[in-house]
Amino acid sequence: MEEIVQEDVYNHGEASSSSRSEEEQWIEGLLTKLEMDSAYTSEKLLNLHVLLMHLLAWDNDLEGVGTLDSSAASFEKALTFDLLCGILESEVKEVDEVLDELEAQIVDTSYKLSICKHPNSIFMEGKLGESAESLKQSRGQVSEITLQLAQLRRRLHYIRNGSSENEESVGYLGSGQDLRQKYVLRPSDLRHKNPLRMLEKSLARELELEKKLIEFQQNEEELKLKLHYTEEVSSRMEEASEFIWGQFLEAENSSEVLMGISKELVGRLQIIQLSQNGSAQRESELKAKLEDLTVQLEGKDLLVQKLEGTIAENREMVSEVLTLREQVKSAEEKLEKTETELKSVNASKQEVLLHLAETEDANESIKESLFEAESRAESGEAKIKEVDAANLELTEELNFLKDADDKKTKKVSSIEKQLRELEFQLQNSKVSSEASQEQQNMLYTAIWDMETLIEDLKSKASKAESRTETVEEKCVVVSTANSVLNKEVILLRQRAKSLEASLELANDEKEKNAQEITVRNKLLMDMVMQLSSERERIQEQLYSLAKENEKLRVNQCSMGSKFQRNKTYAGDKELPFNAESLQAGIHYKNAMEEPETDVEPEDHYASEKSSMNTEIRRAPNLRRILVLALAFVLSFILCFGVCY
Repeated sequence: MEEIVQEDVYNHGEASSSSRSEEEQWIEGLLTKLEMDSAYTSEKLLNLHVLLMHLLAWDNDLEGVGTLDSSAASFEKALTFDLLCGILESEVKEVDEVLDELEAQIVDTSYKLSICKHPNSIFMEGKLGESAESLKQSRGQVSEITLQLAQLRRRLHYIRNGSSENEESVGYLGSGQDLRQKYVLRPSDLRHKNPLRMLEKSLARELELEKKLIEFQQNEEELKLKLHYTEEVSSRMEEASEFIWGQFLEAENSSEVLMGISKELVGRLQIIQLSQNGSAQRESELKAKLEDLTVQLEGKDLLVQKLEGTIAENREMVSEVLTLREQVKSAEEKLEKTETELKSVNASKQEVLLHLAETEDANESIKESLFEAESRAESGEAKIKEVDAANLELTEELNFLKDADDKKTKKVSSIEKQLRELEFQLQNSKVSSEASQEQQNMLYTAIWDMETLIEDLKSKASKAESRTETVEEKCVVVSTANSVLNKEVILLRQRAKSLEASLELANDEKEKNAQEITVRNKLLMDMVMQLSSERERIQEQLYSLAKENEKLRVNQCSMGSKFQRNKTYAGDKELPFNAESLQAGIHYKNAMEEPETDVEPEDHYASEKSSMNTEIRRAPNLRRILVLALAFVLSFILCFGVCY
């Protein structure tokens, strides 16, 4: 059975070296087999315990079997009791052998689990621990059954010899007296029975001695097997300790490398913190500048609002001028010369509109750039917060790694001590196999713990490396983002400066345009006032001229009537009608109407005639003045519209 198990173990070892999946399947099969065997042994021990209870119940009925008065049924009971005790003893030995095999299999599987790194190793180790605990319980049950069997064997021995346990010591003292009594009672029977009893006792003792020799031989073989197993286990433990020592050396090297990497990362983190502080200061400066720019823009918006108010006032003035324009539509045909000026004014208007559109686009681009700068600043702050959180995590991991390194060194020293103790225990295990088994279990648990610790340390080291790589990548990203932000800040500063210059130019142009508008408004108001005064004066002159014309018509009519009368008095005599005769008639009429004043009417008529001539001459000049005023008003309206 042991050879078959060893062959299976070696076959499974070769399969594990060939492919890892087969090895895992083999380990799982071993675990299931161990569980089945442990369940089988536990059930068998329960059945044996039940049998033992029956034997103990029969033991009370077999006290009087060794006497002379005992019957054949009692002898049959004793024989069946003896046979059942033998069967139970053989079954207990088989169970003990099975338990030894199970113990060897558990040791082998634990060693295989320690060598191969299975993902479900913790679960498998738990199963192995459960099987080991069940094996210990079954060992205790076997020991109890063996003790009770030994007691039953003593009882049988005493029953066969015809004495009890308490009477054994007294039997040798009273044996002479009993023999004497029996000899006295039955002298012929005693001669035959005494040697037969002596022979039976000697045979029983020989059988017991043979059994004890067989048991001792079996114990020696078991001890040899256990020593062989312990030697194999010690060799495997040495290999495992060498492997673990190599892993410890690798862990120390990796810890040193990680310490160097952590120092480099600490330096990089300090540099990153300095760069972050500089970027934070730059961001604060940029925010202050942005606030200043916003304040300036608000002031400029107020100025623009004031200009809009003035423009609204100018619109009202323009509405008044438009009312004047409706009155002056009759003079539009005479303004062909002003069309060229209007075309030039339109061109200037388009240029001014384009300039204003450019300034508005520039203002919108400034606002968009400011909004983008604020959003990028916020994103930069968020990235800085993320980097700070990552830095805190890295510092915590570094502290944890430092603590782990200290613990590792302590555990290495403790493991060295444990290895020394293991060597001492291996020496002692050659003497006592049971103590060595317990020490081996302790060693296996310690080795499993150390392997799990090594795997945890490796996983933590890999995690730390991955996190350091991620932190380096984040640092690179942050540095690139900082460089991009710095470039964008420089560009924004340049744009802000250019926009400030353009705003200053636009403000200067607006102020100039406002000044020109105010001057032109004043000129327009003056011209309008002059035009209104001139219109009133012309209306008065026209009214006076109309009155004078009516007077002249009346005079002409009166002179014509007098001339007709004179013609009728003179008969058919014809007089030439000319200006001199008309003047003579007028003078005559005046002389007839005003005989007292001879010289003054002639002077008055001459003055009126001269005033009429001057008024007639002034009329085209007034028309020209009106045309020029209308042209000026139209040009001003067009210029005002262009500026608006």
